[in-house]
Amino acid sequence: MEKLLQIRQVFLDMDGTIYHGNTLFPTTIPFLNFLKERKIGFAFLSNNSSLSIPEYVEKLAKMGIKAGEKHFYTSTEYTIDYLKEKHPEIKRVTLLAMKSIEKEFQQAGFEIDRENPQAVVIAFDRNLTYEKLCRAAYFLHQGIPGFATHPDVFCPTDQKTWLVDCGAITKALEVSTNKKIKVLGKPDPGMLKYAAQKFGVGIHQCLMIGDRLSTDIALGVNAGAASCQILSPGADLTVPEGIEPDYKVHDLGELQSVWKSFEMRRPE
Repeated sequence: MEKLLQIRQVFLDMDGTIYHGNTLFPTTIPFLNFLKERKIGFAFLSNNSSLSIPEYVEKLAKMGIKAGEKHFYTSTEYTIDYLKEKHPEIKRVTLLAMKSIEKEFQQAGFEIDRENPQAVVIAFDRNLTYEKLCRAAYFLHQGIPGFATHPDVFCPTDQKTWLVDCGAITKALEVSTNKKIKVLGKPDPGMLKYAAQKFGVGIHQCLMIGDRLSTDIALGVNAGAASCQILSPGADLTVPEGIEPDYKVHDLGELQSVWKSFEMRRPE
């Protein structure tokens, strides 16, 4: 109870937590209003690096969620922050990424260089071609360092397809080149620490909510924050050992009820 009642910032995974595919869960907006009433901040923390933050703002707006760019922290943004802090010498990058993601790197001061890059960045590239894959492999084989925005090997969808994600592309490149790629995003604890810093709160004041134990909940556990799992079958291909959330609920509505009950039991 004490953990939940000291929360000042909630970070929410998106697909599988607030919506599935293009369908918003009915409990999402009431839960966000619940947080607003208590002046608790919220932000969407996503590994999905196929959409830029402006594209996410537009997507949620179509679902009825009013959120600005300040309400997001993505694996793309974390990769940019990480490179700037840990590798300030890197100015030129080549990317396996969507055009909107390339634009985010350019706006952050990076030059897109497909001939003489200082780093290879692998994201969730829905327009991936064999030629682009081989070019990235060539640079990695030559000793150019590689960075992946996140480890997810598949992306959830409500369509009749299976979306091969950044983690699977990364593994293919590692196997073919025998080079190790630095994987960022959830569950790397740095992502939540950077996000907490961005929103001006301490880790102990943060709650991480998501459906995947291997990324969302592991992120909270690894960073030392409170965590809540949305129970969703098929969220994890393999269940990691030793990762236990503080709370388990079936949806955000159930979490809201639990939270309210804790408030009622708060000592005077």
